[in-house]
Amino acid sequence: MNWELIKHKFCRLAVTASLLLGGVMVSAAASGTMPLWAALLGLFAAVVMLNAVCGILLGTPAAEPRSLGRTSRPAVQLRVVRGGHAA
Repeated sequence: MNWELIKHKFCRLAVTASLLLGGVMVSAAASGTMPLWAALLGLFAAVVMLNAVCGILLGTPAAEPRSLGRTSRPAVQLRVVRGGHAA
């Protein structure tokens, strides 16, 4: 297994765990077995964990090398066509 596959599997596991944890906390707070402040604190932690996972999966884009002077694309010549007929 390569590093990218392991990273994606771990991130999927973390997302699933945070969503399940959030669902359990909401239902526990609704039934009255957990104080509301604890449920809100846990939901905040779940959102932070989801944000971290998305940051890991998206990553930072690699810096593109800047070219000095001319661009590597060839110059395009444009001609103006008047009257609808090609010259």
